[in-house]
Amino acid sequence: MKVLLTSTLVVVICTLSMGAVADPDKPRVFQTSPVWDGASGEAIGAAWLKRSKDRVDGRIMTTVGNDVSIPYTVWWVIFNNPAGCIAECGMADLGADGGAAAEIAVFNASGAISASDGMGNTVINLDLSVIGGEGAGIGSQVPPSPATNAPPWNRVLKKNNARCAEIHLDINQHPDLDDPIDWVSELTYPEAPHSFAVFPPAPGCK
Repeated sequence: MKVLLTSTLVVVICTLSMGAVADPDKPRVFQTSPVWDGASGEAIGAAWLKRSKDRVDGRIMTTVGNDVSIPYTVWWVIFNNPAGCIAECGMADLGADGGAAAEIAVFNASGAISASDGMGNTVINLDLSVIGGEGAGIGSQVPPSPATNAPPWNRVLKKNNARCAEIHLDINQHPDLDDPIDWVSELTYPEAPHSFAVFPPAPGCK
């Protein structure tokens, strides 16, 4: 009985000790942002991110154009080194030195077809997720045409950098699905966004 009791205490103490070890993936940081219209600058929706050390989950909910059944894509635009941005991280950094200073990663997050919300609005509503070290893959960017010099962005979120990167969610609007366009280019090379959300690095990130 004494041996059994001693063994039980050892198991309990070991379990408690393991539980007391700090989880390197916590705390998880929750951030919100308006979705801004790229033309008017007005807030037209909302987005949120939940960040851990090596993962980002989120959701974006916004009105879009007036027509239903129009395709939209959402893009991760990740500034792995926001200190390397020219000023505020943005489109200017995408054209500067291929985004090398800010260590920009650009890749497709998801897509949706616009639909009515039943209250006279046309909307998209998407869940998003990315893990450090994963993305579209380095070298997988396809330029729209051979004549276009697409910057060689490294299209991944750096490992262990999910809290410290500045993250933008850019929404691109695409032509009607019946249009005879190069859909490979449409889905692999982002343009100036229809709308966007901006998330600065998490406070006290490390």
